[in-house]
Amino acid sequence: MAKTKNIILILIISMLSLALTCSRDLPSSIGRVRQIIVLSNFKTEIEKEITYTLQRNFYTIQPEPEFLIRYEPLSRFNDFVKFRLIFIIGLIKEEPIQTLLSQYQEKISQDTFGLYSFTNPWASNQKVLVFATTDIKFLDAGLKRYEQRIRKEYGDYILQYMHDVTYARGYKKQVSEQLAEKYNFSVKVPNSFFLNEKFAEHHFVYLVAHNPTRSLFIYSQPAHKELDPASLIAMRDSLTNLFYDKDFVYQELTYAETTSFNNMPALKIVGAWQNNQLVAGGPFVSYCFNKNGRFYFLDGMVFNPGKRKLDNLKQLDAVLNTFKISE
Repeated sequence: MAKTKNIILILIISMLSLALTCSRDLPSSIGRVRQIIVLSNFKTEIEKEITYTLQRNFYTIQPEPEFLIRYEPLSRFNDFVKFRLIFIIGLIKEEPIQTLLSQYQEKISQDTFGLYSFTNPWASNQKVLVFATTDIKFLDAGLKRYEQRIRKEYGDYILQYMHDVTYARGYKKQVSEQLAEKYNFSVKVPNSFFLNEKFAEHHFVYLVAHNPTRSLFIYSQPAHKELDPASLIAMRDSLTNLFYDKDFVYQELTYAETTSFNNMPALKIVGAWQNNQLVAGGPFVSYCFNKNGRFYFLDGMVFNPGKRKLDNLKQLDAVLNTFKISE
């Protein structure tokens, strides 16, 4: 019976691949934007590592996990093949892994495990990762090895999705060009955002949108600055104290990590801000980097009391990632 099921599964995968090869039209992916379908027969063995890698809490101020995880056995592959985010984890000899990674079997056997990425294999706007190993004992170590890559693959998907949604109806091109002309940098200003230049003489400009309140600022100074988390968090406090009604970082709910921003070494800070006077708070994301003899501090924050805010924060992250310096 098991052998028969495997043969049927192989035929299904083969037919799907053939159908998609013969046609440029893919069905639309389905499922929630930040939900990952984890297809694996080893939920007990992998759940702790998957939670650590993909379900980091964003404190908004209430915690929201970065991704929602749904576990299903490999035998249900065909039921979830159209979902937008899929993570297939298991042994190289298991189906559908054996068929999907047939050309990589020798390499995986030599390396003991491997991670492979596929874009739009069975549906449009789809990201699929496949992790395969030769033995169950390598599952945890292998997933740990690829933590950063797994997080980046799915994180980049979300940023691209938010970018596409935000700019589906265009953007304020004239305002973006105004920024480039006056300050030598620009972002794609979404239609719902308004530019405020009242602090421009202090090298600080910001954009704001309402319902919910979202704010984005860009600060620069003509000097190179070390990307030290403590000093840059303190700098954010000093900037928001001057220009944002004395907001400050809630450090216990904030973390910093090195990253690449537009192919430049950068420090990314993600956390929560508070304002005791206004009894307000919410999440923020910042990027700090040096370019052409200048230091840049980019920041986006959300205020949306009583509502979930992570999607709003991801939208701001996508807007910040349109930042460009005029050469």
